[in-house]
Amino acid sequence: MRRPAVALSCCLALSASPLLAGCSPAASSEPAQPEGNVEAAQDANAPAKEGAAAPKADYKDGTYTGEGQGMGGPITVTLTVSGGTIAVDEITEAGETPGVGGKEAVADGTFKMQIEEAQSAEIDGVTGATMTSGGVREAVEAALAQAK
Repeated sequence: MRRPAVALSCCLALSASPLLAGCSPAASSEPAQPEGNVEAAQDANAPAKEGAAAPKADYKDGTYTGEGQGMGGPITVTLTVSGGTIAVDEITEAGETPGVGGKEAVADGTFKMQIEEAQSAEIDGVTGATMTSGGVREAVEAALAQAK
């Protein structure tokens, strides 16, 4: 009886070792950085610090409205550009699905915050609301195209 248990534990150990090796730092797919460049690499890969202003684009001051296609219909974004800074005035959606994330992200200001933080249409969007996120990006791009 002892022999099958030993064989089973050996098989389990051998099958788990490749999985665990994939978790080691040596198996990382990112290229290794020279030690002297660690700070520069960290700075280049670091996300923008909170409160730090994004680079200003060359947009004309004014109020612009763009439209994109969401899951349940059109999404409209109205932006105001002042001194090269983008502020979101209003985001409206006609029929996004409640409880999925997109409708709530419009209502709670998630999309507004992402747009103003990015100062562009390059937003993260909302998990589970891919079509709504794409519609918001499309609407912001259309509005900013008018501001160029």
